[in-house]
Amino acid sequence: MPELPEVETVRASLARDLIGKKIKTVAVTNGRVVRRHKTAKDFRALLEGHSIKSAQRLGKNLIFGLDNGNHLVIHLGMSGQLLRAKNSKDPKPKHTHVVFTFAQGEELRYVDPRTFGELYVSIPPAEGVDVEISKFARLSIGGDGLTLRRQIPELAHLGIDPFEDQIGWDRFAAIMRSRSTSLKVVLTDQDIIAGLGNIYADESLFSAALRYDRRAESLSTIEIRRLHRAISEVLTEAIKHGGTTLDDEQFVNPDGKPGSYQQYLQVYNREGLPCHQCRLPIKRVTLRGRSTFFCEKCQS
Repeated sequence: MPELPEVETVRASLARDLIGKKIKTVAVTNGRVVRRHKTAKDFRALLEGHSIKSAQRLGKNLIFGLDNGNHLVIHLGMSGQLLRAKNSKDPKPKHTHVVFTFAQGEELRYVDPRTFGELYVSIPPAEGVDVEISKFARLSIGGDGLTLRRQIPELAHLGIDPFEDQIGWDRFAAIMRSRSTSLKVVLTDQDIIAGLGNIYADESLFSAALRYDRRAESLSTIEIRRLHRAISEVLTEAIKHGGTTLDDEQFVNPDGKPGSYQQYLQVYNREGLPCHQCRLPIKRVTLRGRSTFFCEKCQS
């Protein structure tokens, strides 16, 4: 599943050429991906004729602000891709479910073999209506995250975003000390921390030298500060390399190019291979139905 670095890679790429462009038509061939709307026609009507004014991200969600104050929200799910095309003559990939055609003739195509992703248009709440925001996100002392949650009620439940919310290690510590579950579970819970998934939770825990099954509330102050720093550093480095593209090659940027952070993974998807630090083989366990990778020696 695309995580924060992959979604940010897509956002940054699309922001360069979509902002200011008018959506001429929207074609939907699979209603499942616009399931929050009564019909595909309703979805189309909220978009056609409107221009894109901004491109933002919160957690794993892409957010495109429209000229009428509404927002197009896209969650790529497990296998979703957004691909550019110069015009309608470019061959459409299999599993293309939504096509945005712009006034200049270019297309943006949503491709999703597994259809777990979704697209919807969010309408801001009426003036004076209070949006209940996640208690974890409310710990933020700045950034765009709180504003986005107030504008898009569907995302108000999301926990802290490592980049869109400003939160120091001391407030991060308050979150950790309030959770009795394992670190891996806490880090991948979108209602607590938005944007992390299997890959970057495992990589952050390795960088912080912490085991996946440590209870979050058991961390010392030094360990909490280490984890807080590791999350930011790992995500920043992954964004720098355009995200992670694994063997299934499901993640590519809007130009169809894979990321390269897989070349720098320390533990994820490296079962049996030697740890880059201690040379002992990387272990894999299953936690809540998902694979978790770690080094028994380097992660205490």
